[in-house]
Amino acid sequence: MLFKLCLLGWFAVCAFQDLTRLRVSNWLTLGGAVMALGFVLTWGRTLTGYAPQAAAVGALLAALLSVPGYWLGKLGAADVKLLIALGIASDPLTVLQTLALASLFCLLLMFASKLLIDSDNLPANCKSQLARLQPSKSKSFPFIFALFAGLLTTLLFIR
Repeated sequence: MLFKLCLLGWFAVCAFQDLTRLRVSNWLTLGGAVMALGFVLTWGRTLTGYAPQAAAVGALLAALLSVPGYWLGKLGAADVKLLIALGIASDPLTVLQTLALASLFCLLLMFASKLLIDSDNLPANCKSQLARLQPSKSKSFPFIFALFAGLLTTLLFIR
């Protein structure tokens, strides 16, 4: 349970940085991946208790599902690195559940922000903060926050 909390804490820090700066430090994404890999090599299991083979398959699956989104400009490099690191730290099922829930959560956030931006009841400073999160051609939606919500749901309610 402690290792799952560490995993959630790591994702929370990445999500906070993504929301506030619209970018995530390589020290967080790659550093977390290296630490997860070191844990797997040292203890012979992932942070969620699975075999090293599950970590390899999880990382491969995360890469296969996220790299095309990066190539299309829909995901940022940090999103891809963090998903691959999640694969190393967990297992393929956790990667799939987290990604599916994150996609759903991201869709709901985008609809809610669009409705709120068009609302006349919202103060102007809130509208400007929400507009900053809207995806554009030059940047993607801060998807790591949605990944954190997906992982939180997966670890606390599904598993």
